[in-house]
Amino acid sequence: MSDISSEKQIKFYRDHSEPEVEITRPYCYPLPIRYLLDFKLRSALKFLNGRFKDARTLVVCCGSGMDAEYLARRGMKVVGVDISFEALQRAKERARRYGVSYQVVVGDVANLPFKDNVFEFAFVHDGLHHLMDAYQGVREMMRIASRAVIIAEPADSPLTKLAVKIGISGEYEDAGNFINRLQPRELAQVFALYGAERWSFKQHLIYYQPWTFKIYRLFEPKQLFWLFKMLFYLGNILFGHWGNSMKAIAWKMPNSSNKSLSQ
Repeated sequence: MSDISSEKQIKFYRDHSEPEVEITRPYCYPLPIRYLLDFKLRSALKFLNGRFKDARTLVVCCGSGMDAEYLARRGMKVVGVDISFEALQRAKERARRYGVSYQVVVGDVANLPFKDNVFEFAFVHDGLHHLMDAYQGVREMMRIASRAVIIAEPADSPLTKLAVKIGISGEYEDAGNFINRLQPRELAQVFALYGAERWSFKQHLIYYQPWTFKIYRLFEPKQLFWLFKMLFYLGNILFGHWGNSMKAIAWKMPNSSNKSLSQ
């Protein structure tokens, strides 16, 4: 397995991303993809059972602020952290344009610039899979969160392996980085080592790639969108348990002390 440095990934996304798309997504996406994104994030937040009003929350790998906006609109006090200064500039423009409030900080999820337990929650969506060691990001999230860590990331699942084999998913992204899909067993080991009291996992079949956008636009009319949702729910009843999209939460023990990352 090969990988590329975070600096090369930053350069790739700086040179090849479209700032207006990054600032306006998911609003610029086809309706079915907006629905899938909302479903994914909503499913992750369901783990909290509504217990997040005014909670100080760190969104790691926040990019251009889509997830920070989503959480802020639901009542969290959000700080977003990302290694890319340019992405955070776009996140600031998103906040200004759409009238939401959150803070942003330049930082690396593998070595977060925050003290232990300074946030109540740590949240990530499709960010850890860019890392050479995705679980190092999880360790750092566990360190800085006092109540819980919430994760929505690609899963190393049977359907993912099948999708890679038939060529509709890949092992590498356009930036050149290997896609480090997470495994529940390894996540549970990290959760236990870093002070979790209990944890839960949920997987779904959620697929969208840029080449699918034209297909999804066909389902934007009201009746076809209803059909799309029915097919989505049916597909997840049948196959969701082996799906490519993992949601996880780890609740920390009250007053638990974080173990050293050097252990």
